[in-house]
Amino acid sequence: MDLNEQAKQIEFADLVGASQQSISKYVRAGILNKGETYRTWFAKYCEKLRTEAAGREISASRQTLEQAKTREAIANAQLKELDLYREHKLVLDAQQVREAMEQWVTVAKSEYENSIEKIIALIEDKYGVSIDRESINGTIESTCRTIGDFRVKS
Repeated sequence: MDLNEQAKQIEFADLVGASQQSISKYVRAGILNKGETYRTWFAKYCEKLRTEAAGREISASRQTLEQAKTREAIANAQLKELDLYREHKLVLDAQQVREAMEQWVTVAKSEYENSIEKIIALIEDKYGVSIDRESINGTIESTCRTIGDFRVKS
């Protein structure tokens, strides 16, 4: 057999004393690639066996554990970062935002009502007229209700 020829699974399996099915698994896993030579396959196959024998092969459960540890480390780092942001007042929690928005709603309603009253007074003074507030109260109250009904969603 010429080791520089393109490898075939059945012949390679015979060469290394393995089943064609086990060699096929290596091909499907991308360890051995179609179109490579017997020499390349032999080197990769031996490296794979050495890795497994040395215990460096990562099992599925070990890989899952490593991923869980990585996620935990990332989560812990993010929590510490969030605590640091809070300590330096670079971030607000939802309750702080909710309270600030509710205070803003109260101020906005008051400012809106005061502005309307001032505008009416200016018009009355400038033109010497009297404006019936009853005719605009519905609009003012509707707008104030809309502002007052605003709620921060969690």
